[in-house]
Amino acid sequence: MNSLLDAREQRQAALLDVLRDGPEALVFVSLNIAGRDKWPDGAEAMFAWALRQTLAACAQSSPAVLAHDALGSYAIVFGTAAPELKRRMVSIESAEAAARLVDLDVYDASGIQIGRQELGLAPRTCLLCAEPAVDCMRAKRHPVEEVIARTHELLSNFRA
Repeated sequence: MNSLLDAREQRQAALLDVLRDGPEALVFVSLNIAGRDKWPDGAEAMFAWALRQTLAACAQSSPAVLAHDALGSYAIVFGTAAPELKRRMVSIESAEAAARLVDLDVYDASGIQIGRQELGLAPRTCLLCAEPAVDCMRAKRHPVEEVIARTHELLSNFRA
């Protein structure tokens, strides 16, 4: 558990470090994988897909940061026009069922995260039902085993 907390802190430090370079906006690319195994079979290919999509949407050839930690891989990609960038990232997150596991967080130049709510967009839905994901997580509506099973099912198309 400490390694997961350390990874979160290191990711935040990396984000703040990149923001010092003064980008107009950036995207923090990661996967949202339930359970202890944060890098199950198929996750590497899913992350690679998400990174390619993000780089193309940001007209970038490579990420500013690309790293791997206890939570899996992550990347930071420079972009512009944070609200429009967030809309493009939501499109990627909605491109196919497995993209529901992709987390594309957009930040403006001052480090403020641009959320779906600020753009009048609906929150992400739960992996298992039509309710907002954050509500299901907070209420612990679904057994973690079911969430993990759905995660593995979504990753199945990305397995070699």
